[in-house]
Amino acid sequence: MAESLLNKRVDAIRRLARRGAMQALAKVVATTRAEDLAAAMGHLARNEQRLVFQQVRVEGTAANLLVRVGEDDFRALTAELPVDRLVRLFSEMEADDQTDLIELLPDDKREAVLARLHGEEREQMEELLGYPRDSAGGIMSPLAFRLREDVTCRDAIASVQEASDHELVYYVYVESESGQLVGVTSLRNLLTHPPSTRLSDIMTTDLIAVEAHTDQEEVARIAGRYDLLAVPVVDDHRHLLGIVTVDDVIDVIREEAAEDMLLMAGVGEESPDGASGNRFAIAGRRLPWLLVTLVGGLVISEIMGRFDGMLKIQVVLAAFIPMLTGMSGNVGIQSATLTVRNIAIGRLDTGVAGRVAGEALTGFLLGLVFSTLIATYSMIRYGDVHTALAIGIALTCNTTTAALMGSLVPLTLRRAGVDPAIATGPFVTTGMDVVGVTIYLTIASLLLTYW
Repeated sequence: MAESLLNKRVDAIRRLARRGAMQALAKVVATTRAEDLAAAMGHLARNEQRLVFQQVRVEGTAANLLVRVGEDDFRALTAELPVDRLVRLFSEMEADDQTDLIELLPDDKREAVLARLHGEEREQMEELLGYPRDSAGGIMSPLAFRLREDVTCRDAIASVQEASDHELVYYVYVESESGQLVGVTSLRNLLTHPPSTRLSDIMTTDLIAVEAHTDQEEVARIAGRYDLLAVPVVDDHRHLLGIVTVDDVIDVIREEAAEDMLLMAGVGEESPDGASGNRFAIAGRRLPWLLVTLVGGLVISEIMGRFDGMLKIQVVLAAFIPMLTGMSGNVGIQSATLTVRNIAIGRLDTGVAGRVAGEALTGFLLGLVFSTLIATYSMIRYGDVHTALAIGIALTCNTTTAALMGSLVPLTLRRAGVDPAIATGPFVTTGMDVVGVTIYLTIASLLLTYW
């Protein structure tokens, strides 16, 4: 229902923008949330996007819109904005959003915006810019609600009521006199204990925190594993630097999923729509992965050349090679995709051997089913027991090997410090093509030679 309403709103904005109906467009934009406007922007041409953005009169809505559009759309919408307007828009954003977006501005505009921001805002932004963009420090909000451990519940509740500049106050972070983070408590605890109770008596000291340089994907895994609405970020001396909130965690999950999808397709960090960017650079990013496939194809041709004499006698064997490589490649991709997913959500921290063995057994069972079907078809169609047996045995061996490879390659890459998502594309499919053809032709050769 909500998706249907959004689509109707997007269609209305698109039609009005294309017709240049400014008065009607302004009315629709005024009653549309920034989140829905951002969704509509992805369906509009650049000139239409600018027309829509010009109708956003409320600075807070315009700032929220810029936070939610894609990087290319942000650059296009801000390309012609004067610095004064950019400063006002950045002042409406949270500190972590400011940091993410100011890096997308041209150098001259970035320096101009930084120079005109208020002292505290500028200091916070410059501090966050010092951390890697994909780290906990790069995505955290420096505004964390913190109190001393000797504060009572009564005073803590009063402080919460007075807090107006904090992004999220679901947790109260408790600090010692020296400023070290020593515990955390929830708002529920403040309300359910006597007003005179000190925070040190009700806080949880077994605190889950991350360091500023922790990878954002690890932060997302921690938040998901422990069902946290915010993850505190600390320095080497256990001083609280900020918090990574649940909305940032959701953004990280979405970004990492998109990145993994692109890596699995062998296109690197290319824009998902492939419509922007230098074509030579895009081709250059795709080239290495396709070279893997090319090399794999050359290796397969050499392997088949070694069995040239047998293939001339049993030409029908060659007809089943595409089916065998396709089947084993699909099994390998399924296994690798599940393994990468389990790695991403932290389900492969324990029981790795059991999961790998389980995937191998699954591949073996699939091979038995399909080898029976294909061998039966071959026997009926060609009446050659050698071909039927070679296909059946090879298919079972191939699917089992593919399932093993699909599990082991991502795990090996992870241990080597390489993103395991790259395993499900060229590596597994090309590797299984080479291994599968070798197994198939070797089995067929042995059967023809010794039986």
